[in-house]
Amino acid sequence: MSTAPEFVTAAARACPVCAGRRARLQFVKDGYDMQGCDDCGTLFVGRDPASIDFDALYGESYYTGGSDAVFADYVGQQAQRRAHARRRLWMLRHLPPRVPRGGRLLDIGCAAGFFLAEARAFYDVQGVELSAWSSAYARDRLGLPVFTGTLQQAALPVDHFDVVTLWDVIEHVADPVPLLTEAARVLRPGGRLILTTGDWGSAYARARGADWHLMEPPWHLTMFSRETMARAGQRAGLRMLHCASEGVAGDGPFWRHRAGLLLARLLDRGDILRMTFTR
Repeated sequence: MSTAPEFVTAAARACPVCAGRRARLQFVKDGYDMQGCDDCGTLFVGRDPASIDFDALYGESYYTGGSDAVFADYVGQQAQRRAHARRRLWMLRHLPPRVPRGGRLLDIGCAAGFFLAEARAFYDVQGVELSAWSSAYARDRLGLPVFTGTLQQAALPVDHFDVVTLWDVIEHVADPVPLLTEAARVLRPGGRLILTTGDWGSAYARARGADWHLMEPPWHLTMFSRETMARAGQRAGLRMLHCASEGVAGDGPFWRHRAGLLLARLLDRGDILRMTFTR
């Protein structure tokens, strides 16, 4: 890991949130330069995403434990992940701003479809997933309507969905603002877009720096704070309704225990943010 220089340089690519070209090298993680935008503060991988083989990154091994850097065994943890999906659905319906049941729901980056499998009890569901392997799993194993490719490639109808979700997805995307713009296009006026992502602005993330558990390039390309995530949504034509905290607030077993996770949420100090937008 290297330390950051004391000068501002031209980034290898524009900031994915504000399109600024001035950036400061923060550190190098796993061979990837992590650049901090000098205009808006977004932290992002400086390498051109076109040079990254995303098909290889999100192949079968990503979901079945073949890569030590990501999931231990995503598919093998189906029961736990579907239980987590049910908790998310409960929160959508009961915590402000509440999202009523019924209508059409689109899950972007739906992976193997575990959230959609639970959500179809309440919504008419549709998924979009870049990974050919996991989208095929969702269709073939769970019988879910999942499109393989990007949201733009799916060419879904305008003003069509009542709810759009992006669970831990936006940090994986090379160009988050165009994705959010397309999500806003397919979201009906007054509908809800809910996303979660790591909170680089949290005290815990800042204290950990390059060793933060969500600092995982090249899978995670952009690290957002509350301010930069709200700015990305605004550029996409979305209006933020609500922001809440999830995740951990410190090291040690207490912060990973249920009581510690609840305390981090109550104190609004967790290292994951959950945002609700509308248009």
